[in-house]
Amino acid sequence: AHLAIEKGDQQFLMMKGGAFIALPVWFHRCLCMYAMARTNKTKKTKYMAQAKRIHKELTNSLKNKNPNSLHCLSLLNAEKAALTNKKNREDDVRKQYNDAISMSTRGGYVHDTALAQERFADYLYSSVGDLQEAKYHLEKSIQRYTNWGAMGVVEHLHNKYQDILVGSSTK
Repeated sequence: AHLAIEKGDQQFLMMKGGAFIALPVWFHRCLCMYAMARTNKTKKTKYMAQAKRIHKELTNSLKNKNPNSLHCLSLLNAEKAALTNKKNREDDVRKQYNDAISMSTRGGYVHDTALAQERFADYLYSSVGDLQEAKYHLEKSIQRYTNWGAMGVVEHLHNKYQDILVGSSTK
């Protein structure tokens, strides 16, 4: 994400038409930008600016009758809401993450459901401090990644969140 910022990556937003692979690429790029904005406070505005541009283009994709972007946009909306520091917004953010999880699940996107639960757990852990619910969503995310066969991601999550997962049955 930081390389795209430093190099002034202007070639993005060329999604009109294009290859079928464009949506997942831009979705993950936008998600990374939001994640970096959450963790890197000094460059938050730069990451947010990039993310907002991509997010807008993905929203236009949905308006142009691309139903495959609905669950992606739902997660991006939750990530964006998590970054706004308004009081009394926590319930709305929780609802948006739960909606993203539900939409991904109903659409059969196992990997995106796991990703949504992982991002929700990260939000709960790092921004809210709700360790119990964060652990629940991490365990569900690990279970989905395991079912999908993404053992590298499972190992990464165990290492990153070992303090939360202590005593968990997902090991």
